[in-house]
Amino acid sequence: MKENPRNCSQVYFSNEAHKHNFQKCVQKFANRTKEYTSTYYLATYPDIFKCFELEQQETGPFDWYFDCLDNISLQEHRSTGSTAPLTGQTTALVNLALNLWNGKEFDLASGLYIWDSELYSFAL
Repeated sequence: MKENPRNCSQVYFSNEAHKHNFQKCVQKFANRTKEYTSTYYLATYPDIFKCFELEQQETGPFDWYFDCLDNISLQEHRSTGSTAPLTGQTTALVNLALNLWNGKEFDLASGLYIWDSELYSFAL
């Protein structure tokens, strides 16, 4: 049975904020295919979601991350988010999400090594 991303009753969320963030993200990017649902789930983890303003994201929940990598936010004098709050563990989650989003290379073994048991379960 396939999970309906709009029906969140059977999905594990770290807390109510995560569930609320996820619902907002799915609603904002409803025109995307359901294959991106895993990416939305990871992007809306509270320790990642606090890095950006969802309303400022245009094509997906990781525009802010690409802006930071490309220094676009500095060149255009706009800020769509910041990587500063990320830890090693949450950076690994972001890299996993980017792998699901656009195929960015990600070494799963590095994530498995760094994640604690809670984030490991979350990543699954």
